[in-house]
Amino acid sequence: MTVQALEQIYVLNVKKFTQRRRFMEQQLASFGLRAEFIFDWDVDDLTTEVQTRYFTGTQLSPAQRSCALKHLTALQKIAARQTGLCLVLEDDAVFTADFAAGLQAALTESVNYPGDKVIYIGSGGNFFTPKSQRKPEQRLYKGTRGRFADSYLLDSQTAQKRLNWLLQHKISEPMDNQFELIDNALGIAMLWLEDPVVEQGSKNGLFNSSLEPAPPTWLQGMLFAWEKLKRKYIYQLWR
Repeated sequence: MTVQALEQIYVLNVKKFTQRRRFMEQQLASFGLRAEFIFDWDVDDLTTEVQTRYFTGTQLSPAQRSCALKHLTALQKIAARQTGLCLVLEDDAVFTADFAAGLQAALTESVNYPGDKVIYIGSGGNFFTPKSQRKPEQRLYKGTRGRFADSYLLDSQTAQKRLNWLLQHKISEPMDNQFELIDNALGIAMLWLEDPVVEQGSKNGLFNSSLEPAPPTWLQGMLFAWEKLKRKYIYQLWR
């Protein structure tokens, strides 16, 4: 399936994470897609000067700082190229079977939400729009918060606004939380794709987490499945 109106795909990847890179390349190829990989700012690249320039506080680990700067690099590339909607993926993003159709639906319906926006196409945090609010043939809805930053769409104007905020205020939180803080401060609409078409491999048990301590992958997968069952199905019975 050809995805129309998608300007570019960027994948954030650590150079030594070759397994994740191959997995991502295979997923993209299965849908006839290709991406530009962002290798900048691995942990070994984090000089004191760079960390002083971009970060405030001491609570973020080197891996979290590396991830944050890879997101910042993606924003810089999107803003500089003056593009329409681009897709940013972390390298543990796992696509569902209807990934291309869902991505196309997000792009098509995005015109119904003019202005600055970020479109989360993944199920980060297992957050879902209440069933009572959904409408037939509609897949994009305004969310109450940001989903995780494993998979999102934004254009150059919105990327520049996020970037300006980061350069002025610096980074103090993990990027999932940081982006939510920025978007709330700047009035950037946070849109959710329903049903989402990406899961985070470091949450569903496919990969070990590289950012924070986590249970063994088999247990992480079970916990993720239970959380998904609760939020996607059980909670929806009365929402």
